Amino acid sequence: MRLFALAALVAASVAAPGTTTTAAHAQHGTHSDSVRYASLNKCLNKKKDEVPCGPWQLYMHSGKKVSLPDARVFPRDAHGKVDKDVPAPMAVSGDGRYVAYVRERDDRLVVRELTGKVRVMPADALPKGTSMAELTLNLSLTGSDLAVEHVDQRFIHLFDVAAGKALGRIPAKHAFAGFSGDEDEVLTTEATDENTTMLVTYDLQANELRRREPPQLVANQSPSALHADGRSVAFYSSGTHTLKVYDLESDTVVRSTRVRFPGDEVPEMIDWTGARQVTAHISYVGGEGRLTMRIFQVDPETGAVKVRDSYSIRNAFTFAACGG
Repeated sequence: MRLFALAALVAASVAAPGTTTTAAHAQHGTHSDSVRYASLNKCLNKKKDEVPCGPWQLYMHSGKKVSLPDARVFPRDAHGKVDKDVPAPMAVSGDGRYVAYVRERDDRLVVRELTGKVRVMPADALPKGTSMAELTLNLSLTGSDLAVEHVDQRFIHLFDVAAGKALGRIPAKHAFAGFSGDEDEVLTTEATDENTTMLVTYDLQANELRRREPPQLVANQSPSALHADGRSVAFYSSGTHTLKVYDLESDTVVRSTRVRFPGDEVPEMIDWTGARQVTAHISYVGGEGRLTMRIFQVDPETGAVKVRDSYSIRNAFTFAACGG
């Protein structure tokens, strides 16, 4: 899941929703507990500026808080220098059972299970000269796959978590949009020379599967999510308050269902969590700037909305919460 500074989230929630994270799949699988989100506290440095301070903490559905002392708090830049003004990358899987981060002692990219087992990715998972602050880590719903995206260099590396091996590398100039509902494909966007946006899907070995230049109604929408069928892309239109489904094969919007959320807020992230279920994640700013995450399950055919979870985030400089 993506990492965000809380101050930026508060501003975005008031002015321009669409830049926040999601909440965990509650009580998913056989484990009795799962992670809602991981966060770093905010502290004041000598200049009285707010900066992240560790260690990383995992906030569980049960109410427990678990520390991750081996997770890097401050990233290294392209020259290897530690930057103490920004946070290192972190991600949580959709089922809340796995977290991905850079290990402090050796700068290796790892994925830790709630059971305590640590999967170590290849030594070259983070290419030499990589600025860690520019990385975005994305775990699939069940934590089986990991996508590592570098914002500036525009590379996307895909990894098999259990095997700890590289699967494929998606060509430059693509932006990662998410794993498909069944986790065997990824959705990306690609800017063209004509200033338009392509939707491109790949399998986990980075073989291109589908490529389409959709109508601007679709191309300009973010976030979006790829169904398990590999062709149905869901997105939310704030102008019409509708959840729409675009078909990559026929190049048409095949479904448009009116869905309104409390306060007419717009989802920051959506995921296909079932054949007929889209999970939407929305942040609300309450008193004293406190951020509340609310998670909704939506039937894309009927528009029925159900609240799945809600929680508040306090005193965080940044947080990474799980999708799905």
